[in-house]
Order: sequence, then structure tokens, then C-alpha cells
Amino acid sequence: MQSDSRHDQRGGHILLQTISLSKHFPLKGTSLIGRAKSIRAVDDAEFSIRENQVVGLVGESGCGKTTLGRLIIRLLEPTSGTALFLVPEDILSKYRKLPPSSKEAKAIEKQYSIYRFSRKRMRAFREKTQIVFQDPFSSLDPHMAAKDIVAEPMRAYHFRPKSDIETKVAKLLDECGLGNQFLEKLPHELSGGQRQRVAIARALAMSPNLVVLDEPTSALDVSVQAQILNLLQKLKAQFGLSFVFISHHLAVVRQMSDYVYVMYAGQIVEKGQTEVVFNSPSHPYTVALMSAIPIPDPRTKREKILLKGEIPDLSMPPNGCRFHPRCPRALANCGWTADEVSTTLSELITSGRHQELTEIFRSQNQKVVDELTLEIEAGRDMQSGEIEAVRRTIEKEKENPLFPALRAVKDVSSLPDGVRVSLTPPLVPRFTDLGDLHFVACNLFPPDPEPGGE
Repeated sequence: MQSDSRHDQRGGHILLQTISLSKHFPLKGTSLIGRAKSIRAVDDAEFSIRENQVVGLVGESGCGKTTLGRLIIRLLEPTSGTALFLVPEDILSKYRKLPPSSKEAKAIEKQYSIYRFSRKRMRAFREKTQIVFQDPFSSLDPHMAAKDIVAEPMRAYHFRPKSDIETKVAKLLDECGLGNQFLEKLPHELSGGQRQRVAIARALAMSPNLVVLDEPTSALDVSVQAQILNLLQKLKAQFGLSFVFISHHLAVVRQMSDYVYVMYAGQIVEKGQTEVVFNSPSHPYTVALMSAIPIPDPRTKREKILLKGEIPDLSMPPNGCRFHPRCPRALANCGWTADEVSTTLSELITSGRHQELTEIFRSQNQKVVDELTLEIEAGRDMQSGEIEAVRRTIEKEKENPLFPALRAVKDVSSLPDGVRVSLTPPLVPRFTDLGDLHFVACNLFPPDPEPGGE
């Protein structure tokens, strides 16, 4: 999936910008055609966050949201790509036009890429970026009191004067809704909401610019969730913070975010201003997600779109658009392979819907020649009329939602003892500008020609 090079957000200065950021986790003891397999958790991610902005990151479990969140504060090292911190927009624009291996690009990375920072600069970066994890109990030291948990970052960074640490800790906990009676409490003595308030206070201890919130309310009761969300909104306004809000709870993301990214199978498929994306979802995956949001008015009904299948195996992601095997609107060029079409033809032949197919292909001997070609053996010489009947049958079934892979069939030609089925080559979706700071990567929306192109 190719990334969009245009600036897609308005607001303050850029805090952090990722460019073609990818993270692949190797699988030990496995190989494919002589090469080690890996989980492609994040692929070619273009992600941007600006000062005093809340960016939402949504998608199904396993889509790569948490991995991307950890990449942008360098809790994980990338496989490829970069993340530029506090980069001026003119420098960013220049960097995008440079070949990645050029000396100028390397010089910009050395100055702004968080993955190239020296130890000293990385220490300064850690002060300005923090994370609040999903489970507050597992992210807090069970042997430390609340006051020591919040004070730990300040002590690690030699906060001066030391005498002010206790005062600042008490103030931070108070800002987060915990009075002095909680200073000596251990994590197991606190409720889930109280533990998350301690985690938030710790994240604010060094006055960061950017805080990654990784499902900060999913482990909490509904009533406590509302309290934590209200607290986060208050703290954002009070301290001028920027948040990356990672969640699968779409209503919460809508409430909290200024801008939203939708992820599927390791790739960003749609992005835009929150209200624009929620009011006019364009990618079929986003449309399905939005259909699941509960409507508070019982008199209003909305059809819920139930997606078939599961998130794909990211050690062998689908060709073209990764969503195409589950997409109700997939096109011929969305990435169908000969294997997928072979399976679908077998289902069609055995379904009994077309007697002529059952009679011609009794043996169902299919051979996948390559990703775009397969051959079906008839067991005898086929007449031209029979080949035409096969072609007509496939054309007739192309729009049948039971057999979506048939949309990729481009041609059916004769063989001495069967037919050859040729497929439409896959097209990797590129981001299309829909206007109003709204971008979608889907073949239903052909991108504008490149400058100077046809």
C-alpha cells in the first residue's frame, strides 16, 4: 500500500511523523522458499501527530495498533522506515523528495529520526514522550507505593530540587483525582480506575509533549471509563498535551480524537478528521466498523455489517488489498490469486448450480500455474461450445457474493484437455484524497494521476 506524501492534517507544528514505517517479527524455525518467515505487524505506515492534538488509532484486535504505538515512542525498533521528531515542515517536505539512500536524507535522519538519536538525545526524547498501558495492574510495580511510582521518573532524571519531588507528586496525584490518602497505597490496595490514575500521573511526571494511550479504559468498568476519559480531556487542556489514543471502542475514539487512522492487517486504510470519517466512512472495512457502533436512540435502526472470515495470517498477507478476501465490494484487481479462484471454482463445480460444469469437470483436476493462471483438466477434449459455456457461467456468477474470487477471472481459453483461466493482475491500493482532509486507500477510489502523469 503506497503512502500519501501530502500533508493531511492542519493545526500546530508536527510533533512526530512516520514515513514508510514497518515492523516485521521473525518466526523462528520457519522458512518459505529458503527465507525466514515473519509477521508483518505494521507495513508502510504514514502517521502524523501535531501539537495539542488527539489522534485516534482504531481497528480490530491484532491489526497492529499497539505495535505502531510502541514504534512511535521507540519501545520497538523498526524493520524499515523512520519516525521524525519535531521536524520542521520545510525539512519534512524536502526529505520526502530525496532518495532514501542519499547523503541529504541520511543527514536529516541523523538529526530528526528517533531511531538515529544518540544516547543523550534519546534520554531527552524519553522525557517528552510517555505511554499509558492497557492494564494498569501489570504496568505498576506491586512493591512500590503510589507516591514512589509517580516519583520514579523524576528521580531517574535527577529532578531538581529533590525537595520538590514530594510536592510535585502530591500535586500530580491530586490533579488525577487522588488525594493525600492514596500516597502510601500499594497497587493491590487500589481499584482499577485508581491504578490507571496513578499510571496517568506517572506519565505526566516529566511534563511530556506526547502521551500514547494504549487502550487506557478497556480494562475498566463503564462508569470508571467515563471518569478516566473526562480526566484525560481535562489534563490535555490543562497541560497542552498531544495524545495517540489507541482503542477498538469507536464511540470513545469519536469523543476523544481530532483526527483518526483506521488500521487493518498492519496497514492504514483510511484517515481523516474524526467527524468526516465517522460521518462519511469510505473504505468497506471502515463502513463495517462504523455499522457496529450502538445508536443510543432505540427507535433508530441501522443494519450491522457482519464481515466474513478472520484477519489474515500476517506471515503470508493477501496480495493487493489485504481486506479483499473479506470485502463485500472487492473488485477484479483487488488481489485475488489463482489459489483463491481454484478453491472458488471447486465450490462452484460441486454446488450443483450448473450441471454443465459438473459434467465437464468430473475429476476437478486443477493446476495452479502461477499466481494469475490456473488450468482445469476436463479428462477429454472440449468442444468450443463447452468452453464458451464455461465462460458464460463464470461471467454469470461473478457478482454472486458466494463466489467473489470469480470477479478476478479475465479470460477462459482452451487447452487440449481442459481450460486455462487467466486472472486480472492485482493493484496495490494507494491513498486517494477525498477532500476535507479525508484519505482512503481502496481500489474503489482510483487515486489522482501523479504530477506529470497521464
